[in-house]
Amino acid sequence: MLRLRLPSLGFTVLVMCLAGMVWWSWPQRPLSLPHIDWHGQIHKGDQAAEDVVMRQYDAAGKLDLLATAHTAYHEPRRDQTILKDVAVKRFRPGQELNLRANQGKVDGSSHLITLWGNVIGTMKPDTRFLTERVHYNPQTGIISTQDPVRLEHGQDWMTGMGLWASVKTEEVNILRNVRGVYAP
Repeated sequence: MLRLRLPSLGFTVLVMCLAGMVWWSWPQRPLSLPHIDWHGQIHKGDQAAEDVVMRQYDAAGKLDLLATAHTAYHEPRRDQTILKDVAVKRFRPGQELNLRANQGKVDGSSHLITLWGNVIGTMKPDTRFLTERVHYNPQTGIISTQDPVRLEHGQDWMTGMGLWASVKTEEVNILRNVRGVYAP
């Protein structure tokens, strides 16, 4: 004879309480996802993250480059990563560099970093530049732009079009239309 066994009343109440707690604690609205502009296209393999930290180490295992961003998405078809609210810091002794910008892009094959939107860069000794777009090659330590730029060193400042700078040699050149103030 087949006998049907029903769970005890206590077990049934426990399961119903757990189900109620899950329902009660379930988010009432969708969970926030990183606010990323996919430019209207999402493809299989695209990846997104928020509060991103990327580290690059030298051959001796010391931290060489640190990049942080509020959000990032990677497009494998183009082999590039797009960053928002990005900061890049180079740690090599004597070759320190800090870059900040609203947006950025890292090319996967060349590792070239392009930053745009309120770019602020600081280098040793006490040199700061402001522009709208820069290209930075972490392998060569070269920073370049063709956009208008303001270069500040202490109380001295210069403006012009285009910039070429070497983090390794601490050399900074404004390329053309240079105007400035030098206070000895």
